[in-house]
Amino acid sequence: MRTVLFLLLFSLALLHAQENKSYQKGANLYFANSCGNCHGTNAEGSSYYPRLANRKQKILIKKLQNFKNGIANTQKQEIMFTFAKPLSPQDMKDITYYLSHFKKENTDKYKVEDDLLGVDY
Repeated sequence: MRTVLFLLLFSLALLHAQENKSYQKGANLYFANSCGNCHGTNAEGSSYYPRLANRKQKILIKKLQNFKNGIANTQKQEIMFTFAKPLSPQDMKDITYYLSHFKKENTDKYKVEDDLLGVDY
């Protein structure tokens, strides 16, 4: 019984490590391929480009596969052809895993203190 429990816990730990690796690889690919320039650094989209954060992975993969194969629903989507073309199937899985499990980072990371220059306001 202990062996089964140990194997179960070990398997869960490996799965979690693999998911974290895929999430990080997806984040790196998202920014390396300039996806954030149009879709936003938090994949929030804009009035012109769609939100990608926390969308279903299957849908995102299907869209990327279509773009890679030159299939778009609108002329506006055709811009994605050049971005999707060089992506491998694993790249698509990693990017879409990142987007479908998106977690917004702490936005206070670059917060500037009010007294940066030693001036009281």
